[in-house]
Amino acid sequence: MDEALRAGKVSAIANVILTVFKVAAGIFANSTALIADGIHSLVDVLGSILVWLGIKVAERPADASHPYGHFKAESLAEMAVGLIIILSSLLILYESVSSLVNESIPHFESYAVAVALFSAIANELLARYKIRVGVKTRSTSLIAEGKHSRVDVLSSMAVVVGFILVYLGYWWADSVVAIAISVVILQIGGSVLKNSIDVLMDRVDEELALKVKSVLEKIDGVKSVDFIGTRGTMKSKIVEVHFTVDVGMDAETVDVIQKEIAEEIKERIPEVVNVVCVVNITKPKVLAVPVDLNGQYTGELDSPRFVIVDLESGERKVVENPHHRAEKKKGYLISEFLEKHGVSMVAVKKVGEGARAHLRSRGILVKIVNSGLRNIEDVLKAVS
Repeated sequence: MDEALRAGKVSAIANVILTVFKVAAGIFANSTALIADGIHSLVDVLGSILVWLGIKVAERPADASHPYGHFKAESLAEMAVGLIIILSSLLILYESVSSLVNESIPHFESYAVAVALFSAIANELLARYKIRVGVKTRSTSLIAEGKHSRVDVLSSMAVVVGFILVYLGYWWADSVVAIAISVVILQIGGSVLKNSIDVLMDRVDEELALKVKSVLEKIDGVKSVDFIGTRGTMKSKIVEVHFTVDVGMDAETVDVIQKEIAEEIKERIPEVVNVVCVVNITKPKVLAVPVDLNGQYTGELDSPRFVIVDLESGERKVVENPHHRAEKKKGYLISEFLEKHGVSMVAVKKVGEGARAHLRSRGILVKIVNSGLRNIEDVLKAVS
């Protein structure tokens, strides 16, 4: 980040020097385009200062008032740079139209052409330097400022072309070329502004979201990916994921899954600094109630029958439990049997750890219901 701050300072100093040269040469040569270009460079100084401030604020750690950090300060600086570019283009457009209407004729002066060429070369070097450092430090505001310097290159080259055409006798060329370049500058400013607004409005990075989804889909225990949200700048991303796990999964396993998701995302996507997980649990849809031969609730998993109830439609059916007299693997066999009937929750008074584990492995939630109940309707009320 020190390198990014240094680049911001270098940009500010360079733009001050260029401003002095261009404005002075523009006044002596009576060139509206060169004066406007000089004013543009003066405005660049403000942009460089804003970028420097934005980077400084973005460095601050998270606190109670800003739990997600201060990284959006860079986007605010980027927005300011975009607005400055747009205002600069409008200023150049205004001055150019005024000169054209008033038939202001610039003087062809070799020193003015030299200043414009020097400005174009200096700004191109500045643009490459700031964009390179911006990409290296993942600073969106510095990259935006680099694009702004590239706009200055176009502006200065337009001045050179204008001077050449003036020399050939086209007095209006200085203003016309300045008008054309102001339109190009306006488009670039709009692009920078849009990028900053996307970050400030937490627009989802679709490419990043696809990477996150691919990570979640490979994690054991994640039944479905329900929502992926991303926010942040190029170098600091916060990801929020909502996913569903199987019904009956214990809290310890859910915690392990969340940690694995956070670690995998950060490992695959280095710019992610924080992962927020929201766990959804599948709501039970089919309930199994163990009953005796008279249809009374027993609460025992090895009862001779089960009443299978669709909790959404209310439909019921009674099925025989073929494993209620099994001597071995009873919990395993009954769990397998209930799974085949689409059961997602079973109501019992108590259940052994082995049987509970078998049920959980098949996504069946165990609901402990009061042992004093006997009627099916009372059991359903207790479950709901």
